[in-house]
Amino acid sequence: MADLRFERTEQMLQQSFLKLLETTPFHDISIAKLAKKSLIDRTTFYAHYENIYELAEQLIDQYLEHFADAFEQNIKKREQEKKFDSYSFFDEELTAYLIGNRKKIMLVRALNLGMNSFDAKLRSLFKREYAKTLNVSENAFTIYLVVNLAMSNIDFILEKQRVPSKKELKKGLIKIEEFLS
Repeated sequence: MADLRFERTEQMLQQSFLKLLETTPFHDISIAKLAKKSLIDRTTFYAHYENIYELAEQLIDQYLEHFADAFEQNIKKREQEKKFDSYSFFDEELTAYLIGNRKKIMLVRALNLGMNSFDAKLRSLFKREYAKTLNVSENAFTIYLVVNLAMSNIDFILEKQRVPSKKELKKGLIKIEEFLS
């Protein structure tokens, strides 16, 4: 059984970190600043994390868990239903999660951690899952297109706070096709 004080302190550190990100660039956040904002000492911080990067990566992974869960649910639905709507990945639950956590997700997305950043990890997840779903290589150009479409949906949902309709999607794809002709 986990120590509740330890968990509460970890949650407080994460919340304070996100609060600091609202006003302070990531590279300017020090352990001292975070400890002061969290009303703890630096030793307590080190009992939870090795450094600020580990804290940032843990937050990124926590926010990405919802996407992995959504893929898992969609796989189960696809196996159960003969006619499965693959666009329904952005179902009500995932959309509500994105909109409800919009501000935090945008802060976490802005963390520039290279291949460990939110968008890089999300792209990797999309790439792996769509390759399985479409039964094509992860390196197929189709996967790059679908992944970029999914990332565009994320951007749209966070900005407009709604899922683009299938009609909007089709209209956009038609415009792209016209552009390529």
